[in-house]
Amino acid sequence: MLHAQSLQVKGRITDALSKKPIEGVSISVKNAKTNTSTDADGQFTIGAARNSQLLISSVGFQTKQVTVSGDNLTISLEASVKQLDEVVITALGIKKEKKLVSYATQEVKGADLIKAREPNPINSLVGKVAGLSVGASAEMLGRPQVLLRGSNIDLYVIDGIPINSDTWNVSPDDIENITVLKGPVASALYGYRGQRGAIIITTKKGSKDKRGYAIEFNSSTMIDKGFIALPKTQDLYGPGDHGKYAFVDGKGGGLNDGDYDIWGPKFEGQLIPQYDSPVDPVTGVRTGTPWTARGKDNLKRYIQAGLLTTNNLSVSSSTDKYDIRFSLSHSYQKGIVPNTQLNITNFNINTGYRFNDKLKLDAQLNYNRQYTPNFPDVNYGPNSMIYNITIWGGADWNIDDMRNYWQPG
Repeated sequence: MLHAQSLQVKGRITDALSKKPIEGVSISVKNAKTNTSTDADGQFTIGAARNSQLLISSVGFQTKQVTVSGDNLTISLEASVKQLDEVVITALGIKKEKKLVSYATQEVKGADLIKAREPNPINSLVGKVAGLSVGASAEMLGRPQVLLRGSNIDLYVIDGIPINSDTWNVSPDDIENITVLKGPVASALYGYRGQRGAIIITTKKGSKDKRGYAIEFNSSTMIDKGFIALPKTQDLYGPGDHGKYAFVDGKGGGLNDGDYDIWGPKFEGQLIPQYDSPVDPVTGVRTGTPWTARGKDNLKRYIQAGLLTTNNLSVSSSTDKYDIRFSLSHSYQKGIVPNTQLNITNFNINTGYRFNDKLKLDAQLNYNRQYTPNFPDVNYGPNSMIYNITIWGGADWNIDDMRNYWQPG
């Protein structure tokens, strides 16, 4: 019985034109399971029998077949004449070469959305699409403001289906890509809602590796330091007006104690009736206590570092006939305001079955749950945390006394 002589073949692969080494070239032995790839210097080592065939392939180069004639090979690859056409998702959710699309589009890959993760995937489009402005809402679960060329966009299409959504119910880990339609074509397809443009979201489908299935786990943790800037307010004078103030009931029963003016007496330690001053049990009159700026920098001392953790587990598989993908995500956001948090759990199933080359059935199920025991109001209004603490509220009270106060709602 004759055995083919086995060699430890070493070699180097270069570009035939530039003579530079090519990294990441795939080398495999024909009719065998042995394979490897080149390093940064274009070098490789592989076990192969003498006179066996090596298949050499790399993106952008012509595939080459080389006969093993010795244990040291020098191989050059010719650039491929065939160009890779950029593919975009059209308004109908159909893949098409970008040069064949007659209207303006711009695509963002899903991998770019999770590099600097946001709880809402639309917020991650900041700076990635020309002409698109995204204003993240300061409110938890608040819908971001999305402007395309100055006009508000409120049309979102997920896998070809227009939806009404604040986009909090879409997990960034489930997005394959986002295409922004900039022309009036969205209006022709979806009516007046698309007159300013549309955001087309394509979710991930089933994929596989050499085992026949793929399992992915992604985890990230981010720390939020809080507001970029805080309003500067004075803390030399307390609440009141024209230098006068005395608290009785906070509803105007005292001296200037029912408005938001912060131009009362100067903090000099004088005795003035305040909200927490002791009340005489006989007369019911509040006894004056020292008037000091005990609440200086209330807001700065109140907020804390926020935390955002996200975990995603997905299992997918595909064949020539079907593809299927399961995904489970959980995001936990600890607010910069004490006692505030937000949890988002998202479960997604995406599956498809190909009957033939012209007919395919796709189905998707998405379950999203958002739950929080308490979250602050930071918009303009009487419930606003920022206005109440630092603009409408003076320095006559200490935020530390209110830190753990909980109002059921």
